[in-house]
Amino acid sequence: MSVLKPVVGGARRGVAGAAACLAVVLGLSACATTAGGKFDVDSFLRASDAALPEVLGNPAFLSATRLPATDCAVMLQSSSTGVLEDLPPSSSARGPAWLLHPAGKPDQVWLIVSEAGGERTCHGPLPADAMKVLAERAKG
Repeated sequence: MSVLKPVVGGARRGVAGAAACLAVVLGLSACATTAGGKFDVDSFLRASDAALPEVLGNPAFLSATRLPATDCAVMLQSSSTGVLEDLPPSSSARGPAWLLHPAGKPDQVWLIVSEAGGERTCHGPLPADAMKVLAERAKG
């Protein structure tokens, strides 16, 4: 028995579909913080010597926390997803980066990173308190 019911109407279907997809993405992506036990995201972010440029440039971290491109696009296109916070320009050699504070989840953030060619990747969910410390250190 499926708990999902079809939504009637084009506009409602698009909004409901995006919202449902985002809910699933946010729920399932919590698994990214363990990445099969290969990368300890929480310890990495909370290390006393951690710095935002190192976080943004660490391939293991980015790989362990990366959201699939289609799910990232859905999250970034929704106007009700949350609030974007600019990270300091010098924090990433890749280009601009942001923290997305999802609506209704004050303990989580998503890291949005610019890649070559203008693509943006989403990473998370990440602990908001640890990312706040890294962002404040980067601002000086």
